[in-house]
Amino acid sequence: MRRFSNTILLAVLASPLAATTVALAQNAPRDPDIGTRTQVWPGYIIAGVFAAILISLTLFPSKRQPEDL
Repeated sequence: MRRFSNTILLAVLASPLAATTVALAQNAPRDPDIGTRTQVWPGYIIAGVFAAILISLTLFPSKRQPEDL
């Protein structure tokens, strides 16, 4: 009986959230900004910086080199 009452309590508490979700879904979507576009080159610069960091960390010698031999 206790489990059933917990289920009913959760259903009662969650019902306003479901109503809010349905109400928000009724709004019209906003218009896309077709005329404004961002440049591509900043993304390429950021990708290049991350690639350089990754390659430099990969090629950085480890401190355990004499132990590996």
